[in-house]
Amino acid sequence: MSGRAAGNLAARIPLAPLAAGKDRELTIAVWRKRNRPLAGQVPAPSGLPARRLKVLHLLATMPVGGAEDLVAAIVQGLDPQRFAISVATLGPPGPVGQELRARGYEVASLGLDIKRTSTWRLVAAVRRRLKAGRPDILHTHLYHPNLYGRLGALGLDLPGVVAAVHNSYTRVKFHRRMWNFLLGWATDRVLVGSAQVWADVRRYDGVPASRLLLMPYGIPLAELTPRLSRQEARERLGLSGADLVLGAVGRLEEQKGHGYLLAALPALQKQISDLVVLIVGEGREEEKLKRQVRELKLANTVRFLGTRRDLPEIFRALDIFVHPSLWEGLPLALLKAMGAGLPVVATRVSGSQEAIEDGVNGCLVAPGDPEALARAILELHRHPEARQRLGEAARRTVAARYSIEAMLQKLEELYLDLWRRGNRIEGGWAPKSLRD
Repeated sequence: MSGRAAGNLAARIPLAPLAAGKDRELTIAVWRKRNRPLAGQVPAPSGLPARRLKVLHLLATMPVGGAEDLVAAIVQGLDPQRFAISVATLGPPGPVGQELRARGYEVASLGLDIKRTSTWRLVAAVRRRLKAGRPDILHTHLYHPNLYGRLGALGLDLPGVVAAVHNSYTRVKFHRRMWNFLLGWATDRVLVGSAQVWADVRRYDGVPASRLLLMPYGIPLAELTPRLSRQEARERLGLSGADLVLGAVGRLEEQKGHGYLLAALPALQKQISDLVVLIVGEGREEEKLKRQVRELKLANTVRFLGTRRDLPEIFRALDIFVHPSLWEGLPLALLKAMGAGLPVVATRVSGSQEAIEDGVNGCLVAPGDPEALARAILELHRHPEARQRLGEAARRTVAARYSIEAMLQKLEELYLDLWRRGNRIEGGWAPKSLRD
């Protein structure tokens, strides 16, 4: 959908019908949900549903990525005795969605093409899904699912509507700000993973602070425990003779700043006899990055591994993890590397600088500065004792502040509180219709 089209649609929202039949009279005036809970209010009474709460997560698709892996962790981690979790994707399920299906979880594809399908057809398809499944909680992720999911839920009186924003706002589009502002009034909670994203959503989208909730992401530390020794991990990757092994994990997109890491390597090669850099991920910048490798004559240094699902083994083979992003939310790849006990060199952006204290549990440098990256990496190469100290501190940080258990507990409490308030449950009592 073009910015102009979105702007025109947004301008008509107060008068335009959103669906056929009894929903045609719906306007912004009834979006505001003034009876909904606000962040910081006293929790509702501790009534529990006599059945499992139905929670639907909505995404565009599920490629291998931070937001998608986070949803997979939520789906698999929530208490199955209390929650019936399902996932819907606007387009194809993607690799992560297929993994969830193979493990027995419900992942439905609406079979839509976001780029070629009109906004209202997308909204209508989501609305049909919501009417058919009647989830207690709708939890949407990233811009397009946040848009179409919340529009589709208007007037359905779902007990809880939650939208998750996963990235900071480096490039703010006016039509997106307008949609997010309007739909903020139809949302019980807007979840963010870092303080910077909280500030961006508050500033640019005008979402009331009472509806914003900071919920740092959680990492399953147990899954990061390597099954291989360092030597075995390196042998498996053909790295037995390497002097220093660097790694970067993330989508090959402009945001992730891989080009600046590549630009730092010629200076490092002059100081390090056998340097190897592993780049894990796929994306639109792949050919551009490979061309940069050829131009810098780094073909014997840089290895593109594509998408990998054996990150604990790859982390085990690394000496230093590098995260050169230009902007971020709270990067899960970085947290996983820290949880694996790796020393990290990251850029001073949003969630990265919230997780890392420079010189204490990692190193921070300015974004877009290959010389600074090279200096920090070389300093750690020369001081292996510092690498060990930073890596141990990084793992302690993740264990203390970013555990999957803490995140899941907060999310379960949020879902239950929204359900209670949405159904006006008090004193543990629920109408028979809700217990059936």
